[in-house]
Amino acid sequence: MRKDQDYFSIGVIIYGVCFFLSYKALFQLSYVDTFSALWYWAYGLIIVHIAGFIWCVATCLFRLMPRQLGSVISAALLVLGLELVSPDPMELHLWLHKGEYLARVSAAQPKPDGGLSIVLYSRGTYLPSMPGGYLCSVEIVYDNRNDLRLVSQSEDGRAGVRKVDDNFYFRYPPCG
Repeated sequence: MRKDQDYFSIGVIIYGVCFFLSYKALFQLSYVDTFSALWYWAYGLIIVHIAGFIWCVATCLFRLMPRQLGSVISAALLVLGLELVSPDPMELHLWLHKGEYLARVSAAQPKPDGGLSIVLYSRGTYLPSMPGGYLCSVEIVYDNRNDLRLVSQSEDGRAGVRKVDDNFYFRYPPCG
């Protein structure tokens, strides 16, 4: 008796990994100013795949295909697991461009007290949740004073700060 290969399960797992890599790549490329519109494509890709996942689950339940249902759910869980263990896109951006940022820091002139605080990168995202929308941003800041109170002061008011590396911080100014 010959057992049939389950090509559907293998294909859906490979498809799930390719989906994860493609939307992560779109999000990462959207951090480059000339490709910022790819952010919308990445969210569109996710929304289309959520609708496709619901359709596949409903079809597998309706047609009583338990093996295919298990494969689709396993692929979705794999994508969610990969999302949980993957690095933050801003952190990845910092590590990819850290040499460039360090060169900009070394070329900057420190203040007379020896402190140096410089915004190296700022990325704004428009959120249309309210009439008029909100513009939220994330900034990569270099500050050698090691004082979070000073780093959290932005042009828009007090910002949330997260230390990433020695003197590199992510600053999250208030949305507005």
